[in-house]
Amino acid sequence: MSRLRSLAKESFAYGISSLLSRFLNFLLVPFYTHVLTPGEFGVSNIVFAIVAFLNIVYQAGFDSAYLRLAHDASKDESAAGPEKTRRLFSTALWSQAGVSLTCTVPFLLAAPWISAAFNVPVQYGSLFGLAAVILALDALAVVPMAHLRFRRKALWFAGIRMGNVVVNIAGNLVFVLWLHKGLQGVFLANVIASAFTLVLLAPVLLSNLRITYDFSGLKPLLAFGLPFVPAGLYGIVNEMAGRLFLSRLAPSDVTRLYPGTGWNTLDLTGVFSASWKLGVFGLLLVQMYRLAWQPFFLRHHSDADAPALFGRVLRALLLFIGVAGLALTLFLDKLVALPVMGKPLIAPAFWPGLPIVPGILLAYALQAWCVHFTLGVYIAKKTSSLVWINGAGAVVTVIFSLWLVPALGLWGAVWAAVACYVVMGVLMTRRSQSLYRIDLDWPKLIPVLLWLTYCFSAGFWVQAHTGAHLPLRAALLAVGVLLPFGIGAVGKSETATLRRLILRR
Repeated sequence: MSRLRSLAKESFAYGISSLLSRFLNFLLVPFYTHVLTPGEFGVSNIVFAIVAFLNIVYQAGFDSAYLRLAHDASKDESAAGPEKTRRLFSTALWSQAGVSLTCTVPFLLAAPWISAAFNVPVQYGSLFGLAAVILALDALAVVPMAHLRFRRKALWFAGIRMGNVVVNIAGNLVFVLWLHKGLQGVFLANVIASAFTLVLLAPVLLSNLRITYDFSGLKPLLAFGLPFVPAGLYGIVNEMAGRLFLSRLAPSDVTRLYPGTGWNTLDLTGVFSASWKLGVFGLLLVQMYRLAWQPFFLRHHSDADAPALFGRVLRALLLFIGVAGLALTLFLDKLVALPVMGKPLIAPAFWPGLPIVPGILLAYALQAWCVHFTLGVYIAKKTSSLVWINGAGAVVTVIFSLWLVPALGLWGAVWAAVACYVVMGVLMTRRSQSLYRIDLDWPKLIPVLLWLTYCFSAGFWVQAHTGAHLPLRAALLAVGVLLPFGIGAVGKSETATLRRLILRR
């Protein structure tokens, strides 16, 4: 139990920072829905989707490679051990800087073509220059942030992320609200926030960065990290495909799918993007779990009872996903309508996208499952497996998006994402189990999966029938909370542990 408490403690530290930073970032969503049109919001999300895609290339997998190889270097208990880590840090960071410089020029040259390909109006061309600066600054922060995770400096990591978000929000208020810079102000705020992150990382850089380069150390960094580039690119395709495919719909398709709305493709993309951002809690869960999970299984995979331990962690993860997802989806439409300074939290123009949010959360739940089963490829250093697994997911996303988006619009984009993560979940589980088998304990896992089906079904139903009264929603929530204890999803020992924790509090 002490190891589970350790994982929970680090997940909590990463989670609180992610929760607060994501919540503060989430506050920008209602802000944008009131100061930007759906079309402008759609443009910003298209450009940021491209940034997210290129961010994988700029990072080049050095964060994951450094985290894994620094763990090996730390086993050297001699006096040379700390210097090995610093040499590895320096090699990774200088390599990261070289990749950033190499990628920026082609990106800027290709910007006009990219803009035309995704229907970004010509007056927003300057956004791509600001995007290139954001990419370069964020890439330089990758290795120092990975070092904080390696040293288990969760609070320091959290503070830096919080600082980035606070500066970003302040920049938006100054550039967008006060100086009326519009979309350019959104990107200027992000540039300043990314630069501020590097300032906060100065102590890490000063204590670890050396004017040295270990060419012999570059090979293992690339061998472990480079597979994350195509794997990450495929992952971004899976994450961003919806808004990009929606942005390329023909006007006749938009009119057919949503008659009487007056939407164009950018409006539709803006509505979808706002709905996807309402699934922020699903993204938060995936991120907080990944940040804590990877160092945890690297520390404990050699323990005698690790297979059973990792199986218990999976069930705990799924139980948390179910409760959190159920609570959010049952009351989502009420939440977005809450008045803030005389206006609803989310502008009504974006409300038509609310019914798809439970589907977005389901996609993130499946992504969390995939994150759990990365342990096998990490432990065995078989990261090349991520290339074909994420590649298969990307193929599924593209095929389903081409098929479903013109036919179903917003729902087509959501079901394409769900199909992608179902396929990836199956492939990742099979590959991981072949490399490092964990005890799934199916008699306990199957009831958990059945209970998750109830949770998401209830959320889908309520958001499709927003007239459902609050007592009915509360009853559905109560059933969801109590059901795991009645169907064997939570064992007697786990129930007793939970009871002791509650009584202790």
